[in-house]
Amino acid sequence: MFIKKNFSLKKLNTFGINVYARYFVEVKNIEELHEVFDVYSYSSKLFLGNGSNILFLKNYYPGLVIKMGIKGKKIIKETDKQVIIKVNAGENWSEFVNWTIKKGFSGLENLSFIPGTVGAAPIQNIGAYGSEIKDTLVKVQAYKIDNRKIIDFTHKECQLKYRYSFFKDLRFKNQFMILSVFFLLKKNNKQLNTSYYVEIQKELENMNIKIPTINNLSQAIFNIRQRKLPNPKKIGNAGSFFINPIIGVLDFKKLKHQYPSIIGYSISNYQVKLSVNSLIENIGWKGKRIGNVGIYEKKPIILVNYGRATGMEIFSFSEKITKNIKKKFGISLSREVNVIQ
Repeated sequence: MFIKKNFSLKKLNTFGINVYARYFVEVKNIEELHEVFDVYSYSSKLFLGNGSNILFLKNYYPGLVIKMGIKGKKIIKETDKQVIIKVNAGENWSEFVNWTIKKGFSGLENLSFIPGTVGAAPIQNIGAYGSEIKDTLVKVQAYKIDNRKIIDFTHKECQLKYRYSFFKDLRFKNQFMILSVFFLLKKNNKQLNTSYYVEIQKELENMNIKIPTINNLSQAIFNIRQRKLPNPKKIGNAGSFFINPIIGVLDFKKLKHQYPSIIGYSISNYQVKLSVNSLIENIGWKGKRIGNVGIYEKKPIILVNYGRATGMEIFSFSEKITKNIKKKFGISLSREVNVIQ
């Protein structure tokens, strides 16, 4: 284990913010994790995966940045119909999903090509195209920092909701470091959920696929993402910057009556999930740019760094959006991106 000083994190955050950490270390096993917390028990700490959901407001982090590098995956239990897999937190999420697809295990294919690490996935309860982590998660193993113990969190204890988990609760934030995640997947490459989003159905039609396998579905999602999402290696971004807000059905009907182009998706008999993309378009900010910060033309929920933006410039830009939407619609937006002061 080698601890680096004044280490640049520019390549370790997908916004491409040029920020330095006073100390930086990548841990690759439990023993190194113990050692880090023994030596640097006094320092403020930040846990980092692939940096795909983070925004640094300053150009210097005064504490210790710990990158999770514990990797590995294995089948824990297997039957004719299903399998339980343990995967360590440092694994790349997209590569892990691709591995399950190649094995013929279904359940995660809708979450293909989402950036980040496995350890970050349950914290956000990541989701796409009607699926979320909570649909397949069995349990999470986490490292409790104050007593150096490994604790199992059941599916229920993780408290998974839309873009939320127990680990995001401010009372417990930074008290745990996720070590591994357990998933229950089906051994089935044919009988898939066919209630896909319209854009996936259209893409499958373009591919001349009538009865899709998990491989077909993953490829369709890849095609869509390639067309609609900016590559962070070419233009800095952290994916969806905001969380799509959830409002009551009656409130949505009133909003829709006043602003017909607003889009919402029913998630229950009582609630509707609003499209932030449509809200931003309604305030006339689609494709807007101020200096080095802008809104991605093809998907307004994504904010981009055109090259030299600071974290504070991106944050200030997002503040203008939230204030405009609050003023026009009376709706408060929350950020999906983790903001580091």
